[in-house]
Amino acid sequence: MSILGQCPYCKGNVISKKFNTNGKQIKLYTCENAKKEYDESEQYVFTADSTCKFRVYSNAFLRWNKKSFSENEMRKLLREGQTVVRLHGRKGTGEYFKYVITHEEYGVSILWDEEVEQNA
Repeated sequence: MSILGQCPYCKGNVISKKFNTNGKQIKLYTCENAKKEYDESEQYVFTADSTCKFRVYSNAFLRWNKKSFSENEMRKLLREGQTVVRLHGRKGTGEYFKYVITHEEYGVSILWDEEVEQNA
């Protein structure tokens, strides 16, 4: 577990945790104040003492053929408020770059309408 930066919403530490899901190891970047646990109905929910909801899974961009959102990309996002990610079209054809910003509900959001300058 390592500290990647400061939460954009509550200023707590954003940490990286590894875990397995469906036989694959992925990372979760989460605010230390965003705590989840399984409740009695086996739902994974925020705990009563959870004061933040900032969480991003490293596979957040899988549907755009980006296998992993790296710790370095998360550090830059937390430090600068945005970062650039390389995404791919269907079947790996063509690549394109988009800005990613933090999003309070979803963790991260892609700015589809913003063009990335080539020297970014």
